[in-house]
Amino acid sequence: MLKRLKTYLGQQRRNFKLMKFHMKQSKSKHPDANKRIIVCFNGQVPHGGLVDRLKGIISFYDVARQLNYDFFIQFSHPFNLDLFLEPNAFEWRIDETETGLSKTTQLINVINQFDLDPLELIKSSSKQTFLVYANIDYLSKTNPTKSGKALEHLWRTHFNHLFKQSSQLKKALLDLEPEPYISIHTRFTSIMGDFQDSTSLIISEEERTVLLEQLKVKIDYIQSTHVEKVYVFSDSSLFLSYALQNTTTQTVKGTPFHMDSYTSQAEIEAHLKTLVDFFMIAESQNVYFLKINPMYSSAFSKYAAIIGNKPFIKIEA
Repeated sequence: MLKRLKTYLGQQRRNFKLMKFHMKQSKSKHPDANKRIIVCFNGQVPHGGLVDRLKGIISFYDVARQLNYDFFIQFSHPFNLDLFLEPNAFEWRIDETETGLSKTTQLINVINQFDLDPLELIKSSSKQTFLVYANIDYLSKTNPTKSGKALEHLWRTHFNHLFKQSSQLKKALLDLEPEPYISIHTRFTSIMGDFQDSTSLIISEEERTVLLEQLKVKIDYIQSTHVEKVYVFSDSSLFLSYALQNTTTQTVKGTPFHMDSYTSQAEIEAHLKTLVDFFMIAESQNVYFLKINPMYSSAFSKYAAIIGNKPFIKIEA
């Protein structure tokens, strides 16, 4: 009960902070226009990493499509999204100064709320504009009759309708591997002692050595079943260095960085690496995700595989 109370109070504090923020912005200039959904990422609350943000965007874009509402993305923190992903089929950009609260506006903060049907939530409201904070993939809720493969196809279709790579991102990708390759992805968060995240567990040096050796065995096996080059991707610099020194895998230069770690403004190159890693995985021939306890799960490579329409294999031990 205490945990639920803390969660509730934390949610209320964040909602109050968001209300204060949007009350300072301009009120809607189009009260009689078509209803619209605006998904917001402005650093006022933790939003999650790249894939969490994309989940929220795609989910509420699906709602907008089903209801024939206009759709916008206000993404200004920790960078402007169009530095890397530009509008494709239509203009979705909107400035945060146009996201003010009014009598016709509803603020919806559903970050980390899994048991929710956003379609019913929006349909049941008479408001004109919806300012949305979300980081969950709700497509199975909004499309209950679709199979897993059909949902993946819909996710990919929505993504490609919304986005195209910017010239900066395209150039960074073209400068990398032109030959076919496969991807191996791992997620450690804090356990290796080299990455700051929402978790705090750090394992001992002896445990790290054992874990790295176990991962090497898995990597060697995957390599033995493919003729293509192998790239490894991770949130751990220690693991990437180990893989370079102890296997014949490749890595993408740069230091891993979590998008929601915004105690200070990271250089654009750090965020560019996140996007490069994501699309490198999407463009590989096969995608593997390795997880050995006490490592963490991740949706990063899974959704990259969905966008690239590539086989995704999860290996756990």
